[in-house]
This record gives sequence, C-alpha cells and structure tokens, in this order.
Amino acid sequence: MELDWLLSFDGVTVAIVAVLLVLLVSWSYRWPSNIPPSPPSYPFVGHIPLILKGNLPKTYKGLRAQYGDVFCLKLGMRLSVIINGPDAIREAFIKQADVFSDRPDNFIGSVLLKKKGILATSGEQWKRTRTLAMSTLRDFGFGKKSLESRVLEEVEDFLGVIEDQNGKPCNAKNIIQISISNIICSIVFGERFEYNDKKFKNLMFLMNELFRLNTAGGVANVMPWVRHLPGDVFQVKEIINNFQTLLNFIQEEIDEHKRTFDEDNIRDFIDAFLRQKTKHHSDDPVFEDFNVKASVLNLFVAGTETTSTTTRWAILFLLHHKDVQDKLRQEIFTVVGSARFPSLNDKPNMPYFQAFITEVLRKGNIAPLGVPHGAGCDIKFRGMTIPKGSLITANLGSVLNDPDTFRDPEKFNPDRYLGEDGQLTGLEKSVMAFSLGRRVCLGESLARLELFLILTSLVQRFELVPTDQDDLPTLLPRPGGSNAPCEFEFRAVKSN
Repeated sequence: MELDWLLSFDGVTVAIVAVLLVLLVSWSYRWPSNIPPSPPSYPFVGHIPLILKGNLPKTYKGLRAQYGDVFCLKLGMRLSVIINGPDAIREAFIKQADVFSDRPDNFIGSVLLKKKGILATSGEQWKRTRTLAMSTLRDFGFGKKSLESRVLEEVEDFLGVIEDQNGKPCNAKNIIQISISNIICSIVFGERFEYNDKKFKNLMFLMNELFRLNTAGGVANVMPWVRHLPGDVFQVKEIINNFQTLLNFIQEEIDEHKRTFDEDNIRDFIDAFLRQKTKHHSDDPVFEDFNVKASVLNLFVAGTETTSTTTRWAILFLLHHKDVQDKLRQEIFTVVGSARFPSLNDKPNMPYFQAFITEVLRKGNIAPLGVPHGAGCDIKFRGMTIPKGSLITANLGSVLNDPDTFRDPEKFNPDRYLGEDGQLTGLEKSVMAFSLGRRVCLGESLARLELFLILTSLVQRFELVPTDQDDLPTLLPRPGGSNAPCEFEFRAVKSN
C-alpha cells in the first residue's frame, strides 16, 4: 500500500526521475581529486545550508583556521573557492591575473545584466568596455581639477543641509546617501536632484533594497531555478523588478540624452559615451544600448553605495572617538584654517587625516568578500585545481583584519599608519579596500576624492556628537550586501 504512489507513475516518468537522480549524484561528485580542501557536505546541496546561516566572514574565518588560505565550498552543482590572506590574494589576482580576472556566469551578471556593462563582463568585451568607460570619464574630468570643483559644489549643499538641522539629530544614511549619489548623478546624468525629490528618493530606496536582498541574489546565483518557482519565497522576483525599475530610469536618461545631444556641448558621461559612438562604428556591441545602460547602472550603484557607506562609518567612528575627531580638526585648522574649504592640494600636508580615512576603510570593511570572480578555465593554483566554472571569492576582510599586518586589528587606531615623524609609513598600502589587480574598483580615485573633501569639510565646520552620550550607536554592522552600519542619528554642532 505504501508504494501505491510510486506505481501510479508511468514508466517514462520513473525513467526520467531515475536519470535525473543519477545525474545529480554524478554531478555531486564530478570534482577533480585535487580541488582545494573543504568541510564535510550534504548530498546534492553541498554546503548551501552553511551559506544560508549568514555571517560569511565569520564562517570563512573559522574555515580558514581549519583548512588554510585556500578552501572550497560545494554549492549544489557548483564549486565556490575562497582565497584568504594578503599573500594568496596577491598571488591570484596579480601574479595569475590572466586566469583570475573573469566574472562568473551567475544570476546577477548573466540574467539581470546580460553579461553587459563594466561589472559583469569578461575577456575582450570587459577590456574594451572598461577602457572606453575610463577614457570617457577622463574626458569628462576624472583626474582633473574640474572634478574636484564638481564634488565641492555638492559638499557645499550637503553642509547646508546639515546646518539647517540647527544641531538637531540628523539621519546619517538619508543625507549622506543623497549627497554622494548626487555627485555621481552630476557626472553620469549631468544633473543633481533636490534632497526631497520623490523620484530620486524612490531610486535610493530601490538601491537600498537591492543590497538588503543580496542574500536572495546569492541564492539565485547558486540555484538559478528558484526564480521559476511560484510565489516569491526567495524574493528573487522582487530583485528582478527593482533592477528593471532602475534600468528603466537609466534608459529614459539615455533616450533624453540622444534627443538633446550636441557634440559641441558634452554635458556628462552619457554624452561623452554618445560622442565616442559617433567616432566608431555604431553597430559595435560595446556601444549598444544595454551595454551603455548596464555600465551607467554599475557606476550609479557602486558610486553611491560604497562611498556613502564608508562616510557613515567615518562619522560613526568619530562619535566613538572624540580624541580622534579633535586631532583631525586641529590638523585642518593648522593646514587649512577656517576661511576656505579644504582642497586636494592640502592632502599631502594632512597625514593624520589620510591615516584616519585609511583606518575607516580598513575597519569599516564594507565589502569583506569583494565582487565574485569566475574561473573561465581550469586553474592550477598552489598545487590545487580550481575547475572551470567555479566561483572565486577574495576574502578581503581576512586582509584588513590580518594580525600579522595590523597589530591589534580589532582596534580603531589611525596612528598605526604614522611613524615617529608623524608621516605615513607605507602601511596604508596594505589596505585592500578597493580590491586589487585588473578588477580593482574603477571608481577608487573618485571615492578617495569624495571621502577626503566631504570628511575634511564636515569636521572643519562641525563638531559631531552623539544624540545620547550615554548610549552610543552600535558599531555592529547590519546584515546585507555590504558591511554597512546600522542606521543611526548624530548631531552636528557648528565649530567655533
């Protein structure tokens, strides 16, 4: 009687099920014998239950202690290789950059971004798109004084919003994110938005949701079939809808730029891209609309989230370390004074502020696992084989918290980067906050420019104090796509 349900299936169905089971079993054990070591896994699903527990940096720290700098996890029918520590990561991404610079074939890169843009592409398509994006950004001011002026314009508006609070509590996330996003919007779209613009605030909300739903995106990356399930248990359909809304917004901007394009009046990144298109063959896939749209989305999202998150960490650390804040302000008044905004020309004369920003990047650790790479072929690495198709993760957090490099890494201490003469010692170069190698963050120079100008101007004009001296906001990060601080408020009191 118990087997009646089985007998109700016809022979073809039973045969199909049997074949699928055999394939699943064979796929589960198809790995070469010399893949990196890994902990015991479950049949079929491998280590997916371990991943779904969350707090991957903590999990990887424990696995590294047990299995070494290079270990792997089996995610269903896919291998994920995690590389830890400064030596192993440099060996992979610099010495063997030819085979470690691809992106994986996954849900976000392949389905949502269609292997287009700067972030999701590999090989020749990536090289040409990145080169074109860099040349376009340079044409529009990257590395030039005009970019600094553009950032300072937004900094002035940002400080005005802070001043309008009159010392009342400010929500760090809302104000900072809009300000940072306006900088990238002015570069990419040629316009900035008012802080209360409903459409713009909705875009910020959608972007925040994408990072909040990062775990769901990770599930879809290793189990792509979940997006076809009824309902939306894994919130994958929500991710797709959010992505589409952002892409629609960017497409509207591109269409408007095409309509109003004037080759003699290049207003922004999109215009500069369109001008490049007129100089080349219009049917070149690098210039097709979706590649441009995906590239703009990459710049818009990455240029907003990472820098705004780092800025919030900086303010949070200043609330917890008044002595650091006082020392920074003293350096500003000594070098710059109070009559003008700080500029990049002041940066070489402000080693303590440079050390502070470096320590924020290290301790904030906003992208502890970076952006996944992929194995485009079988890779020989340290006597092991990384099979073609594997996900490859650089555990950047293992570098930023390496006790052999940074003494007492759990402590926030800008002085660690300074010698007895008060100058930078070179240790700051060990902070891999923007990754390294060929896939180093495209916007690193802009991010460093923004962080320096925003934070120096903020500390110059205001004393940042907690809303409750006896109850400081937590330093524990909130769960999500980036290692971001929990939401908090602060008060900005005008400096004397």
